[in-house]
Amino acid sequence: MHPFIIKVKKYIEQHQLIQSGDRLLLACSGGADSVAAVLTFYELKEFYNIKLGIVHTDHQLRGDESAGDMDFVEQLANRLDIPFYGATLEVPARVEAEGGNVQVICREERYAYFDTIMQQEHFDKLVLGHHADDQIETIVMSLVRGSLASSLTGIPITRPFSNGSIIRPFLCVTKEEILDFVQVQEQSYRHDPSNDKHTYTRNRLRHTVVPLLRQENVHVADSIRTFVEKQQQDDIFLQKLAKEKFDQLVTIQSKSSFFMDTIEFSEIPVALQRRVILILLKYLYDSSNTLLNNRLIESILAACNEQDGNTMIHLPKGFFLKRHYSQVQFSSYPIHSLPIQTQLIDEDCWSTVGAGYSIYLTRNLNEQVPSDEKWFIQLENDSLPLSVRPRMEGDRIHLKGMSTPKKVSRLFIDEKIPTEERVVWPILVSAKNDIMAVIGLRYGQQFEKNRNTQNFVLYVRVIKP
Repeated sequence: MHPFIIKVKKYIEQHQLIQSGDRLLLACSGGADSVAAVLTFYELKEFYNIKLGIVHTDHQLRGDESAGDMDFVEQLANRLDIPFYGATLEVPARVEAEGGNVQVICREERYAYFDTIMQQEHFDKLVLGHHADDQIETIVMSLVRGSLASSLTGIPITRPFSNGSIIRPFLCVTKEEILDFVQVQEQSYRHDPSNDKHTYTRNRLRHTVVPLLRQENVHVADSIRTFVEKQQQDDIFLQKLAKEKFDQLVTIQSKSSFFMDTIEFSEIPVALQRRVILILLKYLYDSSNTLLNNRLIESILAACNEQDGNTMIHLPKGFFLKRHYSQVQFSSYPIHSLPIQTQLIDEDCWSTVGAGYSIYLTRNLNEQVPSDEKWFIQLENDSLPLSVRPRMEGDRIHLKGMSTPKKVSRLFIDEKIPTEERVVWPILVSAKNDIMAVIGLRYGQQFEKNRNTQNFVLYVRVIKP
């Protein structure tokens, strides 16, 4: 067995990437890396008792050249008697219709086809040919561009995909080792000239920065692989802790509405805070293409570590963060409520008055009406009919135990009512426009909990959402 294959085999077993009987789908572009993967697993298939398939996609971006790649990979599959699955993807048509990043569209279309074949043909694992040099480039790109991740974890060895997982058994070998292997095997391969262009950041790093790193340390690939694997191990542990904290701290009201207490959140370590926020954002945004950035994450963290006043942060795709004192809500964009209109209160029936309340006014003191609150009050004829209206500038209410009326605006602040809710909060007034109650919050000095000589009962009920 060739030393290259022995090295890959050792890596596979170290990370338990393959089990006996697995069905492996090998993604093969026709380049040296993926061709080497095909040859390696063809050599190992009897040892591991595995079944193989080869998948290839033509993005139609290089005309006859990319069509030639398809023919090459199909011939390789036929020579090795491995089932071949190929597709010509309508990338140019989608780019013309939608615009956007060509590389992102290629990746989406390619992985969608991989997913289809995985499910239709019942493959367990998708094998990709990313190698140690790709890992170097990824780590350097993360450092240069900045990363939302809480640690530099690089390209994962394995991750869930479709009905199984993706595995990358070549992360232990360098590009040079791959080229040496295919040369010894006397195996030709295809070359994509776009990989030589400095148009893409990864290509520039590959051709300029990585060689400099190798001059400083010829074993830089091994050093970075060891570093990344340690980072990944630490990150798995921290992610487990963060998910436990997420479950404790975050209340999921719906698929697009989450609540959290900032007092409890601020008590956990910052390393877990950042991960909890990223977990929450993954619930909001299924697509990895959502434009999140470090500045936004830092703003969210700052808002979630405060308890005073109110904060609102607009998030991508119509979501927002709204903090009211120590309560934070992540939800879809708020629809601003219209102020309530003045409404006369009829007797002996329920009236929906706003802010989630309804009231029932009656002279029948013996009637038992199911409710959340019950108040007795003496009302003279010149006070009737009662009505509810929105708050007005200068409104004051006489409260029991206070020598002077209290400003309703101050009452809202003391009760920590969000600014946008104050415009829909019902103020109960008499026919003379005297303020009698701020429904659900405070009731004027005329109201009593116990029955004496009063002639009316006011029932208050919270309307369930």
